[in-house]
Amino acid sequence: MRHSSHAQPLRLAGWFAAVVLPLLITAEASAQSGRRNPVIVPIPDTANTSEPPPAVETKVGPELSRNLTLIVAREPTSKHLLAEDAIYASFINRLNQYSTVKASSIGDLRRQEAKKRARSENEAFVVLVHFGIDSFQEGTILLNSRDLIVEYSLFAPTTGKQQSKGKVYFQEVGGGRLRKSEWPTGTPIKITTEATGIEAAEQLYAWLLLKIGMRRG
Repeated sequence: MRHSSHAQPLRLAGWFAAVVLPLLITAEASAQSGRRNPVIVPIPDTANTSEPPPAVETKVGPELSRNLTLIVAREPTSKHLLAEDAIYASFINRLNQYSTVKASSIGDLRRQEAKKRARSENEAFVVLVHFGIDSFQEGTILLNSRDLIVEYSLFAPTTGKQQSKGKVYFQEVGGGRLRKSEWPTGTPIKITTEATGIEAAEQLYAWLLLKIGMRRG
């Protein structure tokens, strides 16, 4: 009996080591692993959509003297490249970063349709972003060029008259023979879709500041 009473604690200790300790070690490892591994949130790919992604909350630049509504349309190329969607989205997002501007997309329109829409508006300006294939560079015709000429036009409400216009070149990296930059005296050249849209939006906003005025105080 004395031998049996000593053996039972030994068996309990062995059971504890074989069953309970592995469970405790596994739980602790899982908890530590959970603390170390961050939660990854997928970012939606908006390059293939015609709708611009949500505007960034951060507001930039001086404010206009009054709030302004912009109705933005685009006139795509016959190829409708993915870069056109991305540039268009970047253009609208940048405009919406200015606290006194509210810009919204109305999809694809031709120039005469954009002017007609402007004449139907009482206060909102209409902006048309026109895309063209940049296939003729420095006297050379580039076959299957993916470079773009991005032009915007601003039409006044009620009259539909053009108030402002601007242009930016988009050149895809490795897309062929590159234009020579003539900035700041010539048309800007950008090599990313985001920078191209931002450049066009900032050109337009600079004109609005001159035309409408800057908020003081």
